Amino acid sequence: MKKNVFRAWLIVCWLGCVSALPPAAGAAGIPPAPRSQQGYGNDAFRNITVSKTDARQYVVKGEARVFEGNVRYVVTDGATTLINSFVTASRGGLAWGSYELNLNLPGSKQPLTLILFEEIAQTGARRHELKIPLP
Repeated sequence: MKKNVFRAWLIVCWLGCVSALPPAAGAAGIPPAPRSQQGYGNDAFRNITVSKTDARQYVVKGEARVFEGNVRYVVTDGATTLINSFVTASRGGLAWGSYELNLNLPGSKQPLTLILFEEIAQTGARRHELKIPLP
């Protein structure tokens, strides 16, 4: 009798864990995440738009699905890191949250690259890194 109760408990726990996972793209008729006009996106970032508002100013908008909503980013000119910062998305965890970056860059060489990523808290390593060339 105890074995059956334990097995039922394990099944309920397992089903709870599986239902908390995000659905796979295309599974059960669910379409894959939409891509932005520029085609930038991966498992953690989607619907990204980049607008150049001035000679050295950019606005980047998008959606992220990252731990605690922390969107980490760097801007580099290839040799130098110009910006190393983060912004918090409107939602975190398994939900997609929106974010906006207002970049005011110092004078630098071209080409510029924005790198979005999720940072692993335990190791500081980058995960879901996405490189976007800035116009």
